[in-house]
Amino acid sequence: MTSIDSGISGSAVTNALILPNIIYPVIEQLDKSGYKDIQSELRRNFYQLEEYYPGFSHQFLQSFIHKQMPSSTTNMNELTLKLEKYCDKSSYCISSSRSEPEFHELNIRSKNLKRILSRIPDDINEKREFLETIKEIASAIKKTLDSVTNTYQYFKTSDGRQALENEKKEFIKYSKNFSNTLKAYFRDNKRDDVYIAANHLLVQTDYLLRTIKLYCETDALDECLYPLISQQQQNSNRIIPTSRYSSNNSRQSSSSSSGNNRPISSYEINYT
Repeated sequence: MTSIDSGISGSAVTNALILPNIIYPVIEQLDKSGYKDIQSELRRNFYQLEEYYPGFSHQFLQSFIHKQMPSSTTNMNELTLKLEKYCDKSSYCISSSRSEPEFHELNIRSKNLKRILSRIPDDINEKREFLETIKEIASAIKKTLDSVTNTYQYFKTSDGRQALENEKKEFIKYSKNFSNTLKAYFRDNKRDDVYIAANHLLVQTDYLLRTIKLYCETDALDECLYPLISQQQQNSNRIIPTSRYSSNNSRQSSSSSSGNNRPISSYEINYT
C-alpha cells in the first residue's frame, strides 16, 4: 500500500493513533447532533481509507487545521499522546462478561498506565514533576505486566498463550525503548522522541488488551477500534491474532498454527 503523502511529518505510531484518539471521539459526538445512525459507517469508512492510504487521517486532520488556523503549528506526536486521557476507551477493555478479578485488575492497571503516559506533555516542562511521573510510569508498567501474566490461566489453547507471550515481549521491548529515550532526553532535550516512545507504549498496551479479548471473549472483535501500525512479520516471531479467529471454533482449530503461517490482519500491515 502506498502512503498518500510520503512527506507527511510525524511517526507511523502517531499516525496510527489519530483515528482512535482524535477522529473517533469526534464521530462519537455525532449522536448529540442527531447523526447516530451514520456513526458506525463513518468510522468504518475512515478505517478503510487509512488502511488503503496510510497517513490519510493525518493529512486530513492537518489540512483541516491549516484551513481553520493557517498560522498554527500542531505537533501531532504531542497531541495524540495528550488526548489519550480524554478518550473513552472502555470498549478496548475486557468486557464485564469476564467476571474474574484478574481481568478487572488488568482493565484498571492498563487504563492507569495510559492515563499517566498522557500526562507527559504537561509534566515534561517541570523537571521535578516529570521525574515523579517517570517513577509512576515505571510502576504502572510493572503492574500492567503482572496483570497480563495473571490472565494466562484463562487461555484455553497453546496458540493463544503463545500469542500473548509474544505481545508481552513486544510490550517489554517498547518499555525498554521508552526508558532509553528518557535517558537520551536528559542529554539532548528532544521532547518529540519522548512523545513518540510514549505513543508506542499506548499502542502496545492496546495490542495486549486486543490479544486477551480475542482469545478470552466470545464476541467478535471490532477491528476498527484498534490502531493500524506496521509489523514486519519476517523480522518477528509474533503470532498475529486476526479477527477470523474470533469464534470459539476458530480458536480451537487454529491452535496448531505457527506464527509464520497465520495470516496478518489489516491491523498489522500498514505504515511500512
